Amino acid sequence: DSTRLAGPLVSGTAASWADVDGKIIAELDRIRSAGGAVRFLSGTVVSPTVKRQIDGFLKGFSGARHIVYDAVSFSAILDAHEKTHGVRAMPRFRLDRADVIVSFDADFLGTWIAPVELTESWQSRRRPTAKKPEMSFHVQIEPRLTVTGSKADHRLALRPSRFRGALTALLAAVGRLAGSDIAGAAGGPGLPAQEITALAERLWKARGQGLVLCGINDLDLQLLTNRINHLLGAYGTTIDLERPSNQAAGNDRELAVLLDELKAGTVQALLVAGVNPAYDLAHATDFAMLASKVPLMVSFACWEDETSRLAGFVCPDNHPLESWGDAEPVAGVLSLAQPAISPLGKTRQLIETLALWSGGPRPARELVRETWRQEVYPRSGSGKGFDSFWNHALQRGVVEVNAPPLPVQPFSETAPGAADSTAEPRGYELVLYPSVAQGSGRQALNPWLHELPDPITKVTWDNVASLAPADARALGVRQGDVVRLKISSADNRAAAVELPVFVQPGQAEGTVAVALGYGRLGTQRFSTIGPEWIDAPPRPASPPPVGVSLAGFIVTGGGGLRRLWRDDVTLTPTGARQPLACTQTHHTLEVPRHLALPGGEVRETVRDMSLAALAAGKVESRGEEPSLWPDDHPYTGHHWALAVDLNACTGCSACVIGCQAENNVPVVGRDEVRRRREMHWIRVDTYFTGEGDRTRAVHQPMMCQQCDNAPCETVCPVLATLHSEEGLSEQVYNRCIGTRYCENNCPYKVRRFNWFNYHKKSGREDLVLNPDVTVRSRGIMEKCSFCVQRIMEAKMEAKEAGRPFADGDVRVACQQSCPAQAIVFGDLNDPKSRIAAMMKDPRRYGVLEELGIRPSVGYLAVVRNEGEAHRG
Repeated sequence: DSTRLAGPLVSGTAASWADVDGKIIAELDRIRSAGGAVRFLSGTVVSPTVKRQIDGFLKGFSGARHIVYDAVSFSAILDAHEKTHGVRAMPRFRLDRADVIVSFDADFLGTWIAPVELTESWQSRRRPTAKKPEMSFHVQIEPRLTVTGSKADHRLALRPSRFRGALTALLAAVGRLAGSDIAGAAGGPGLPAQEITALAERLWKARGQGLVLCGINDLDLQLLTNRINHLLGAYGTTIDLERPSNQAAGNDRELAVLLDELKAGTVQALLVAGVNPAYDLAHATDFAMLASKVPLMVSFACWEDETSRLAGFVCPDNHPLESWGDAEPVAGVLSLAQPAISPLGKTRQLIETLALWSGGPRPARELVRETWRQEVYPRSGSGKGFDSFWNHALQRGVVEVNAPPLPVQPFSETAPGAADSTAEPRGYELVLYPSVAQGSGRQALNPWLHELPDPITKVTWDNVASLAPADARALGVRQGDVVRLKISSADNRAAAVELPVFVQPGQAEGTVAVALGYGRLGTQRFSTIGPEWIDAPPRPASPPPVGVSLAGFIVTGGGGLRRLWRDDVTLTPTGARQPLACTQTHHTLEVPRHLALPGGEVRETVRDMSLAALAAGKVESRGEEPSLWPDDHPYTGHHWALAVDLNACTGCSACVIGCQAENNVPVVGRDEVRRRREMHWIRVDTYFTGEGDRTRAVHQPMMCQQCDNAPCETVCPVLATLHSEEGLSEQVYNRCIGTRYCENNCPYKVRRFNWFNYHKKSGREDLVLNPDVTVRSRGIMEKCSFCVQRIMEAKMEAKEAGRPFADGDVRVACQQSCPAQAIVFGDLNDPKSRIAAMMKDPRRYGVLEELGIRPSVGYLAVVRNEGEAHRG
C-alpha cells in the first residue's frame, strides 16, 4: 500500500527515530516527575506479549491506565456477565454443541464477535447425511436480512424497539416451563404469542443443548438473555464462561471516563494504538478538539487516519507480515506469528517501541520469546525444555495449554431496569451495522474490499439506505433514489446524510439499515480507479471519500454503552438519483419459473429440501443426460473436480477475495462495475424465496465449471481455450484474440474479458501480485483455472519427496479461504478422496447438467430443518 507511513512523523513532518524517541522520552520523564495522568487507548488486545509490554510501560507512571474499546461495541455482554456471574468476560459460544440456536440480531456468521470461529462451529452441526439426517435448528430474529438470517431454518423480521418485549415474553414462557416465577417479566410480546410459545418449547426440549444470543449492545437485553440461558442450562455446555473468548473485550464505561478526563484537561499523555476514535466515535469532532489539547499525543497508526492527524508524534507500527507476534484469542489456545518479509519502510513494532521507552530496548523476537518462557511455557505441562517447546510451537503455529478457569460465581438474579416495551418509535428505526467487507472501517484502504459485492445486497463501492419494499412504496422511491436521513431529536448534533436507496426483501417494515465503515479519510483516491474512456463521468477536482460515515448517528446510552440503533430518524426523498454499482443482476442464471423445459420440467439452479425428505430418502436425481459430444475424455491420470456444500456455505464471499488475491484479479472501479465489467473469477449468486419476514436466501458460489464437454472450447477460432488430459478447461492467453465467442457460449457466464490494462495503468506492477500467476493484458479472456499453479506445485513436491500424490495435497484458494469448509477439491479418479465421496452424495447435483456438458463442479443441496422443499 503506497499510502502506508514509511517512518515516524513529528507534527506531520518526517523525522528520525532517534529524534522522535528523544523528544518523547523527555516528555514522558517530565510527566512522570509531575505525576501527570497517562492513558493508553487501544482496541481489544489478544496478544500476551503486547499486553505485557503495555502493562510494563504503564507501571512507570502513577495511576496510568489502559483503556480498551472496540469500534463496534460488545461491552454490554461483558457488563451483563459481570452482574450475573461476577466476572466481566466474553463467553465462548459453543455452537458445535447446540441443538437449538435462537439469535436476536447476532450476525454470528457475518460480523458478530468472531465470525470465522463461529462459522466453523456452526457448520459442524449443519451437515446432515442420508445415513445421519441430523442438524441443529437455527432461528434468527432480526430487523434486516443478514448473512446469518439468510441461513436460518426459521427467520422473523422484527424492529429493534420490539426486542425487549420479545425477550421478556420468551423469558416468561421459558420460566413457566421451568416452574419459575419470573418477576418483572410483563411487557409487550414483540412477536406473536404462538411464535414465543413455539420458541420456548423448542428451547426447553433442548435444555443443556440450546442457547439464546443477542447482538444488541444494551445491558437490559443482555441481562434478559443471560437469565434465559441460565434457565436453559446453557452455561457450562453451549456457553463456556470459565474459559472465555479474549476477543471483543472493550469497556464502554472506561471509554466514557476517559472522555470526561479529556474534557477536564487532566490527561497529560494519550497514546493510541489500533483504534481510530476521531472517526468511529459518535462525537468524533468533540474528541478531536479535546485530544488536540493533550500535551503529549502519540499514535502508532500505520497510515494517516483521522486520529493520527491529531497526534504530535506518529510512530508507525510494522505491518503484521513484517512482525513477530502472538495471540490468545480463546483461553488456552495460542498462536505464534513470524515475519514473512523485512520492513519495507522505517517502521518499528509497537512492542519494541514500548520496550525502548520503558528503558529496556530489545528485539521483537526476544520479547515474544520471553513472554512465552515466563507465561505460556509454565501452562503447557510440557516435559521437555523450553527450547524444544518453543521450536515445536513455532513450527506448528498453534498450541493448546492449560487455561485456569475464571472464578465464575453462581447465577445472580439481576433484573433489567424498568422500561416501556410497548412505546411507539418516534420515526423510522435506524439500524447501523458493520458490513462484511468494511467492518467498522478498519479495512477501508483496501480497494479489494470496496469492490467485493455485499453478500446480501451485492452492492459495491457504496453504503446504501436499505428499506423494506413496503416502505419504499410508501415513500415513493425505488432503487438508486437518494433519500435524506435526519435525526429528529433536537439534542443530537449529528448532521443529516444523503444515501441512495436499496430495496431489500426480508427487512422489517419501519426500519432503515445503513452500513458503518464508510467515509474514511484516504479513500478519495479510489474514485479514480478504472480506465479513462470518452464517455466517463467527469472526475471531481477534490473527490469525496467512498461512501458516507454514519458514526455520528450512534447512540451513547447509560454507562457509556454505544448502541447501533435509534428510533428517531426521518427519511425524505431528495429527487436525486445515484446509480448503484450492484452485481446482483450480472450474469444471472435465474430462470423465470414459467419458462419450463420440454416436458414441463423446471430448470433448477439451486435446490433445497426438508430434513424430513432427506431422512425419508426423497432426494431427486436426474441421472445421466444425453449429449451431442462424444465421450472422448478417458482421464487415465487425474480428473480434477470441485464440490460445494450449499448447506454449509454462508455466502460470506471470503472465497471471492481468496481467488482475487491468488490470481491477480484487478480492481476495476465503481463505473466499470456499473457497466457489468467486474473481473472476479468467482461470484456468489444469491437467490431469494418467500416474502416479508419469511424471506430466505440461498447462496451459490459460481466459478468455471471445467465442463468435460465445454461449450466454450467448440467455438474458439484460435484454440485459446482447450481441454487438458486432467479435465481442466485451459485458457492460453497468448493465443486469445478477444472474440468473446467463448463468453457468449458459456451457460454459466463465468468468463471475464479484460477490457483494459488495469494493473499497469499506474506505470508499475503492484507488489501484492502473485508471481506464480500471469498478469493478463487487455483484450484477454480469463477465468477460474482450479488454481492450476497450485496443482503443478503439489505434483512437483510429491515427485521430489518420492511419494504418490495424496488427497488433500492441493487446496485451491477458494477452499483454503472458506471458514465454513463448504468447498472441497480433489481427484475424482481417487476413489478414497473426499471429492469422490461428495460427488456420490444423494444431495449432489450439477447446475445445468441437463445440457449434457458434464460440469466438474457439483453442488450439495440446501437442507432446511422444517418445511417442504423449495426450488430456485
